Amino acid sequence: MDNNFKPLFPKALDLDQLIFKIGEVSKILNVSARQLRYWEQRGYIQSMRSNSYSSRVFDMKNFMCANLMKYYLDKGFTLAVAHESAKKNLDNMKFIRKFMTHSFQGIENINNHPAVNLGYFDKEKKTLLYGFIDEENNISYKVLKDD
Repeated sequence: MDNNFKPLFPKALDLDQLIFKIGEVSKILNVSARQLRYWEQRGYIQSMRSNSYSSRVFDMKNFMCANLMKYYLDKGFTLAVAHESAKKNLDNMKFIRKFMTHSFQGIENINNHPAVNLGYFDKEKKTLLYGFIDEENNISYKVLKDD
């Protein structure tokens, strides 16, 4: 198994290092900067302020929160309900990220196809779970004996 990629995987999923200026968030989400400042004032999102940034900047968590809030507002939710719904989705995303970071064991070649090694499938650590994706983006799994 080639585990050279495994130490890089958590860093590849560490999107917390990304920051967005308020104007970028406004443009990407099609939300006014004034609206974003209002959401911040209400405590729904938080910007980062320091001497390094001349204007408001948002980390990925707050960008995603604003993105989800906008989605729910567009669906007709109130601002408070949109925020609560966004928070629940962010918790789910955090869990998925944690799960993937800990379950990912590497990428291997199985029968000339790339496969994601998702770790041991049994308590005895005799079989491994592999995930595959084909050209049509169909996902499949195989449990194989550990060699």
